[in-house]
Amino acid sequence: MRKFLMASILGGVAMAGALAMWQDGRLQGWSLWAKDLLAGTARTYTALQFRLDLLDRLNYPRLAAGDSMLSLDPKLGLWLEDRRETLATSDLNQVTREVQEALPRYFKVAVSSAYGPSLRGLLQQFHDFTSRKQPEMTHVGCLVRKGTGGLGYEAVIVLGQRLHDFSPEVISETKETAFFSVCGHCKHPHIVRVSREKRSMGLECPDCRRTYAVVASDSQGGFRYVNEFLTGYAPPAVFSRTQSRIHELFTIWTAVHGNCTYTKDPGVRRDQTDRWQVAQETQRLQQGDCEDSSIFLADWLLSRGFQARVALGRYGDIGGHAWVVVRLDDRDYLLESTEGRPDPLNPPFVSKLGSRYLPEILFDRFTIYAPKNPNEKWSGDYWSNKVWAGVDPRAWSRDIIASGQDGSAATAVLSSQRDTEARTHSSSTAAAPFLDIGLVPRGAGVWSVSQGVEAPGFSQPTLTPAED
Repeated sequence: MRKFLMASILGGVAMAGALAMWQDGRLQGWSLWAKDLLAGTARTYTALQFRLDLLDRLNYPRLAAGDSMLSLDPKLGLWLEDRRETLATSDLNQVTREVQEALPRYFKVAVSSAYGPSLRGLLQQFHDFTSRKQPEMTHVGCLVRKGTGGLGYEAVIVLGQRLHDFSPEVISETKETAFFSVCGHCKHPHIVRVSREKRSMGLECPDCRRTYAVVASDSQGGFRYVNEFLTGYAPPAVFSRTQSRIHELFTIWTAVHGNCTYTKDPGVRRDQTDRWQVAQETQRLQQGDCEDSSIFLADWLLSRGFQARVALGRYGDIGGHAWVVVRLDDRDYLLESTEGRPDPLNPPFVSKLGSRYLPEILFDRFTIYAPKNPNEKWSGDYWSNKVWAGVDPRAWSRDIIASGQDGSAATAVLSSQRDTEARTHSSSTAAAPFLDIGLVPRGAGVWSVSQGVEAPGFSQPTLTPAED
């Protein structure tokens, strides 16, 4: 009786095991192995054919659903191949972490492994995994190796969502919210997240804590690096050769100040930054907020050969602001494009204005500058390489794409750049004492500035058509 009971139990266990193997495909795998062995086709089915058939099975439900097709990733394949002997599939969560650490471009990763007596039989083991809907995944890697003791085969499949390289254009062209990036200062690779609700955003490295790029939305809704708002534009003005550089500086400053009425973007919510304008738009509209008029002023000054930078930061306790700094004859000037009328008898020296202005980011046409030591007290120096670290964001973007760089994983948040709101200011365009950029003489290709007399050492120019 005992022997009969024991045999019944063992039989039940065997049947349950066989049923489980049938349900997850393992019994089918053994069946296929037996058929291939009898037919002599086991040796003709290669690991390459297995990968191709696996890719077809993964893509079939995606094709039916209208999702994009998965692609084989050579880098992921090489990473798996390098770990042929050491990759432990007993803990697939650990494999997932290893993939993300080695290849941080992968934002999401799914791993599956199976063992079978033959390669063709292995495909059956992955039936549930290949039929699962994972539309966010973009690439696949596969490792095929001999089983323990050289018996049978084991396959490891890695699906991943591989991120686009970060650029302003990719924000505009896709609906993605996560991108791959590399710090322009310390070269640390990481993931950045974007919020299109924030129309101006700074990329901060999670390792060195420095900002290495700032992007903003233009009036058309596209994004660009903030230094690219400096397009090299200058109004068609001609200055007298006998005019001093300081006179030219104040002439340009006053022209921008007097012909740009401060205004915010219509419909901007309290928690939303506004769109930025290039100099041509600000000149045409004769209005804009502090970063718009600062860009116009800096672009014109740079075109005239001045050493100038736009500063983004804070003014006292009021909040985010933008202004322009200029170095001329070893003196540093801080130019407000939306505040009180420029006074040549009271030059705005940086040393005189003191700590009321706290810059967080500087930029000119090609470079964005961030503090080398973000936690260090502000020294008042806008130019020293010991204080500021510069990155050419466009060249940096090209380097990332060219190198296809990967590295250790980290996550950074694409933080919103503080809204550069100016304090409320209204100016009358009719009151401009210098170049009236809204009144270009008809038929004139350029403007000509002729000098009169107004104040000691500083004259008021008049606007006339230039002679051919």
